[in-house]
Amino acid sequence: MALGICLFTSCVKEDNMFTDNGNGGESGIVELGDLPPTRTAGATAVTYTTVTKSFDAAAEVDVPIVINYTGVNGAPADVTVQVAINNAAVAATSTTYTALPTNLYTIPSNTVTILKGQKKANFIVKVKASSFNFALTYALGIQITSSSNGIVSGNYGTGVFIFSAKNQWDGVYQIVSGQVTRYTAVGVVENPSTLNGTQVGNPNITMITNGANSVIVSNMKWFGGGGIAGIDNTVATINPTTNAVTMSCLTNATLANRAGLPNNYDPATKTFTLNFDWNQTTAPRQMSLVLKYVSAR
Repeated sequence: MALGICLFTSCVKEDNMFTDNGNGGESGIVELGDLPPTRTAGATAVTYTTVTKSFDAAAEVDVPIVINYTGVNGAPADVTVQVAINNAAVAATSTTYTALPTNLYTIPSNTVTILKGQKKANFIVKVKASSFNFALTYALGIQITSSSNGIVSGNYGTGVFIFSAKNQWDGVYQIVSGQVTRYTAVGVVENPSTLNGTQVGNPNITMITNGANSVIVSNMKWFGGGGIAGIDNTVATINPTTNAVTMSCLTNATLANRAGLPNNYDPATKTFTLNFDWNQTTAPRQMSLVLKYVSAR
């Protein structure tokens, strides 16, 4: 899945990018097809359009980078395109990105051929996704350096590709059942309360890869759908051998599993059963959730 973030460029915006100027494609533009189609010209500093490529955290994954030829009728002949890594683009885009180390990827070929009459072909990057350091945001600068036909795009000839590996628990989950309970003091349930109650009917929960065996549990709500403050970046860490789950929070050290209640993952049904609480000694909050996988995010 690719999510584009439009940045600025000092390059002049190319006119008629998606037309053939009436010549059947002889003046086609050769470009990185994954990049977003909208750019803003006129910035003084050159930066690059950024796009995210997401994939499973497998031992080796083929990540296709689309090369487009924009003529209406496709390539007028076989078009040979040379593609290179340009990590200066990564450094110019953000200091929060880490250029993907060479030991984590290979490139079978720097040459891509768009066949006559076709409009696209793939440049392949093979990534060793299971070896990623999930604390880092990896990226590659990819540049079209030449083409045997057409014109290499000034705006879309170079881009920054964020490589986002997803572990097996990453995804969108529906709330099958659950309950949230607020206390005003230890042993004293908040009453009356408009926030205590069932979790059924609340929006889906998103599990976002945080490490090889952990996910950020995102979009938890009170009864009625109001946002819960104070437990941002709640983490579920899964033991891949036993499927036991340990709950914690990067912003609230009190969040933990509730003793004597199940916290586990069922791989057969892709279902989490979670029971945790926080603020145990002051104004406790308790959450129980049964979450079933519904889709990739």
